[in-house]
Amino acid sequence: MKENTDRGRASAISVDKDGKWYFEGREIIRKDILALFYEHLHQNDDGYYVEVEGDREYLEVEDTVFVVESVSLVKNGEEAFLIYLNDGTEERLDLKTFRITESNVPYCMVKGGKFSARFLRLPFYQLGKHAEYDEEAHEYFLLLNGEKFPLQIAS
Repeated sequence: MKENTDRGRASAISVDKDGKWYFEGREIIRKDILALFYEHLHQNDDGYYVEVEGDREYLEVEDTVFVVESVSLVKNGEEAFLIYLNDGTEERLDLKTFRITESNVPYCMVKGGKFSARFLRLPFYQLGKHAEYDEEAHEYFLLLNGEKFPLQIAS
């Protein structure tokens, strides 16, 4: 990996809106390399970057590095939505961080609130099938463990 700490320069590594990684336009398919990049992924005001042994490479990211590929509702005494991410991990969806943009794209925070993740269409539908409609408030919401989470466009 060549060092790229200058944000004015184009990066050799990019991530498309579906969470696929590329090096100089070719998709990175080696799981060990992707695992290394995810392990050393950071974000600051200048954007996403991978830093390994002091070498920092900023990424060209179309939207977010993480995407939600699937959602499931689990009931183990307490209800929770599990989200499955493009890095092969799963975690509980924090509905307090769930938001929908004005262009109807849903996002949530992942990795302990460090990164934003965009929902692909299918997992958004998987989550949406659990939504209810409040006639008085004129809004859709999710009810999880007795708590109501409105599904509305973030302002």
